[in-house]
Amino acid sequence: MPTPAWVIVYTGNAADTAMLYSLLEAEEIPVRIGDEVMGTLAPYIIDGGQLASVKVLVPEDRVVDAEEVVNEFVEETKAQAATASPSFKPWTCPCCHEQNDGTFGLCWNCQTGKG
Repeated sequence: MPTPAWVIVYTGNAADTAMLYSLLEAEEIPVRIGDEVMGTLAPYIIDGGQLASVKVLVPEDRVVDAEEVVNEFVEETKAQAATASPSFKPWTCPCCHEQNDGTFGLCWNCQTGKG
């Protein structure tokens, strides 16, 4: 009996692919990780594209099962990212009354805290 081909079902950073690997294993779907060394050595490349991304692979005959898990994982990841994004509103310094970007914790002009 020929061995089924392995198909890439997800590419991403090392942390996300490790999480997805565990989820697929929990569903008893055979899974492999590809290019994890590159993902660890050069994570800055991964964010820019899929050339050096860590890959999650499953046997060709289990792709449909894996896609359900992958889609749920991607949706959950997006939902968490949306709720985790802080809202940085501009603020006025209580001391010198300069307008500051919301990401600043100290006034750019006089270094007074947000208050």
